[in-house]
Amino acid sequence: MGTSSGPGFNQTRSATNWTAAQPAPQLRLRAVITLPWDTAEDPEVTPERRGDLKAKLPFSQLAGAVTTLSLRRSADLRAATWEPGPNRNAIDSLSYSATIAAPDGRPALIGAVMASLPGALQPSTVTCAEVTIQDTAAWAAVLPPGTSTKRAFEEVASVLLAAWETAADVLPAAACDVTTMRWAGPPTVELRVSAEGPHDQPRANLDTLIDLSEAGPTDRTSLPEMAVTITASPMLADTERRQVLRRALMRMLHGFGYVEADEHLLT
Repeated sequence: MGTSSGPGFNQTRSATNWTAAQPAPQLRLRAVITLPWDTAEDPEVTPERRGDLKAKLPFSQLAGAVTTLSLRRSADLRAATWEPGPNRNAIDSLSYSATIAAPDGRPALIGAVMASLPGALQPSTVTCAEVTIQDTAAWAAVLPPGTSTKRAFEEVASVLLAAWETAADVLPAAACDVTTMRWAGPPTVELRVSAEGPHDQPRANLDTLIDLSEAGPTDRTSLPEMAVTITASPMLADTERRQVLRRALMRMLHGFGYVEADEHLLT
């Protein structure tokens, strides 16, 4: 078992891994998990493990989250096809993504999974699952006319839960036999919500992309990102994971200025 502590705001060293690709998304919702395992086995993404992962991804919680974002807006857009990339694939790394595109080919939504294994510059296995809204106009083009693309905070929470589940329960098996792993240090789950966009332009405020009105007032005049880190084993039963996520997201909102937010946002 790993040590456990309340949610905090220490950014992990891998928090912004796999974010250099251009064009940057308008909104990124991700879970980054650090797994400091002590094992005699050399982790490796073997062809067999990679094949198992590719078979599981269309049925993963993350694929379901991508689909649900559009189903809630009366559009059946399924994350059924997962392709290699856009990041590195090798014996010590993996990257797969599913794209929902507009009729003209513009990427609208992308679900993505990444993992990197221990090496000279990184002592731990790191897994990441995320959903990005690449272009709200492209997304609107495949939704019924007049449909809002602004996300409710409850939707954000659902995506982060799915990302955590996928990064913790699906991706590690692509690198090693998880049943033999023992912790060599405290594992972490970092949940991140970030407005990005072109690097040569100011970043948008999150409240232009996410409906935070029910979170109450805030004195922040600029808030392009929020994040919270949980120091605990990420492999939890569903009920416990939901409870931990709820506490962590309340802590995140309070820490980033929404001091009157309460859990009705997540019902």
